[in-house]
Amino acid sequence: MLVTITFNNNYGAVPYTAASVKTPFTAIEEVLKALNYAFIKTQNIDESWSESKCDEITIAHHHFDGTPLRSSMVGDEFVVWSSNKDFKKYRCESLGWTEL
Repeated sequence: MLVTITFNNNYGAVPYTAASVKTPFTAIEEVLKALNYAFIKTQNIDESWSESKCDEITIAHHHFDGTPLRSSMVGDEFVVWSSNKDFKKYRCESLGWTEL
């Protein structure tokens, strides 16, 4: 499944699609695994996810000043694509996910 991430909670800035993450999950029952996988892949724990090379991530946004993108966080929207036209949208919560 492909998961696209929109940074909504960016300290008052206009929301923007930051990236898409190709996950190893394919079954519709694995949506939560795909969401968690995409969240983990877009974290800056050990290094900047947007500056490190990862074949599973396609970056969709770049800052004009060259600074890296922030980590995914509460309030961001994750769209899980099960096909080219079928998707479900989720909001990242402080504990888990809410389907929108």
